[in-house]
Amino acid sequence: MKITDEAKDLLEKSMKEHDCDCLRITAEPGCCGASLNFTLDQLKSGELPIVINGIPVVMDQQAQEQTDALTINADDGELVIDGGSCGCGSSGCC
Repeated sequence: MKITDEAKDLLEKSMKEHDCDCLRITAEPGCCGASLNFTLDQLKSGELPIVINGIPVVMDQQAQEQTDALTINADDGELVIDGGSCGCGSSGCC
């Protein structure tokens, strides 16, 4: 996963405003397999975050496998996730 400089700035601002010190990514079950959930959070005792462009990121193994090709970017002051796909074909579930 990559975090652009623009996204880093937005994340750092939001983390400061919400008294958070990491970005947490979890895989949640869904109709097309697991989907990713992104939240700002506090590090828990014993957690060792991965630092991506200066942002501490905590994620489980399943989330790590799904984030390899993702980029967190900024567009008009909003965070966007680039590079993800559902992979559910024409089922229309995503």
